[in-house]
Amino acid sequence: MNFSIKLSINKRQDSHHNTFLLRWNPAISSYTMKRFNDDIEEWHNGYWDSDFDWSMHDWQKAQCGDRFFMVRVGEGNTGIFAAGRFTSDPSKGDDWAKKGRDIYYMRMEFEAVFHPDRSNIITTEELERELPNINWRQGHSGELIDNSTAEKLEVIWRLHNERNKYAFLPCAAKNEDYDSRSDIDKAIEFASKAHAADYDFDGNPTILHPIAVGMMGTTDAERIVGFLHDVVEDTKYTFDDLIEEGFSEEVISALRLLTHDKQMPYMKYIEQICESGNQTAINVKINDLKHNLARGEAGGHTQCVEKHTVALAYIESYLAKHLNDVK
Repeated sequence: MNFSIKLSINKRQDSHHNTFLLRWNPAISSYTMKRFNDDIEEWHNGYWDSDFDWSMHDWQKAQCGDRFFMVRVGEGNTGIFAAGRFTSDPSKGDDWAKKGRDIYYMRMEFEAVFHPDRSNIITTEELERELPNINWRQGHSGELIDNSTAEKLEVIWRLHNERNKYAFLPCAAKNEDYDSRSDIDKAIEFASKAHAADYDFDGNPTILHPIAVGMMGTTDAERIVGFLHDVVEDTKYTFDDLIEEGFSEEVISALRLLTHDKQMPYMKYIEQICESGNQTAINVKINDLKHNLARGEAGGHTQCVEKHTVALAYIESYLAKHLNDVK
């Protein structure tokens, strides 16, 4: 089963940045495979701490906002498995190898992380074929690469993410021209328009529920989908309207899964979301169920509470089973 994590990355307006390769050999690094696996579990469970750093060889040429690609070298499934941007300028720190050297580190924020042993990565063989001017098997970590190589690597990375975006925990690189903040604003505005003058069974404005579900999201995609998750199911608006509004394929795909066709039994609909492997849809459905449970309990709606309790338990059981499969 594939295993990858999508993480947010800040969009930066700078005119140009350098690109670096961060080589990682878990057999000799202080950042071991065990630590990486522990972090994967943290990220999956929503406890990601973006305050992460890495040592740099060409630190004098690095600055906040620069691009990086992480390359696993040594044994095992090697190649590029992650990318992102630096969120600080270089700072001096302790020598992780304890050799008394001056070591400089960069804080970093991931755009995407693929587990090299559990999901598809850009393999060393593919990199050597496409970009033979780089030593992909050994070398310094934090090595600056030239602009031409960086541009080609960016294309390879985006094509890889496009091919693998429907992994069990999907991962798709965010287009540099994509402004997540404007899409969030647009989603709130669209949902408010769609649910205008509607009220729920407790007499509250309907929009309060999708706003709450959206705010529970931990990624931009989860927030956007959360705000919009009831639009097609409960209002006059269609998927064509959402597509015309410019929402991404990632958002539309999750929304299609979350829109319940009343011809389908409810638990079959829940099973379908789980089996899709679309983590955005799964996480938003969990948030939706939790908020529905809270307001159902507050309003004394016994049938609603029972229905959503069963659905939430099913999803949690399904995810637990699949997590055990990859351990």
